[in-house]
Amino acid sequence: MGILDRFRKRADPTDAQTADAMRGLAEAFRGGMTAEGVPFGWESTEASRLDDICDAFLADKPPAAYRHSMIMSMGAYLGELLVRHGGGRWTYDPKENAAVVEMPDGMRAYPHNKVAKRLSHGPEHNLFQFYWYGLTKETPPGTNVRTEPGESPAGPSTSH
Repeated sequence: MGILDRFRKRADPTDAQTADAMRGLAEAFRGGMTAEGVPFGWESTEASRLDDICDAFLADKPPAAYRHSMIMSMGAYLGELLVRHGGGRWTYDPKENAAVVEMPDGMRAYPHNKVAKRLSHGPEHNLFQFYWYGLTKETPPGTNVRTEPGESPAGPSTSH
């Protein structure tokens, strides 16, 4: 391998490779939570527990490396719930350099980005609301909708 090889663009992962990697990270999340005495299954209702896990995780003031691990593993778990319960599929977005869940209606969900926002910006980036919207295209009862520049009031075309 020449010195310039490390700077060459690697081929993007296939959808199958992306799905395998995300399932592995989701299982790592489940295993880590089980080791902490907080087991997670694959039921759809498990998404409602993720925000409490974020709060407990942040209470310990974790270092950046731990935050990154949580973003990757919890994001994969959240995405895998969308795959299993919403008929989505994992794919790779080369523009975002990220694994995404593409839903049957074409909506693309970015669960890792959402977990990162939840950990950095707090409860306004509610993970259960993200999950619910991904499944139903409706906001949960009692939810306030805030649009970002470039989004329609009906909701985002992508779930960043």
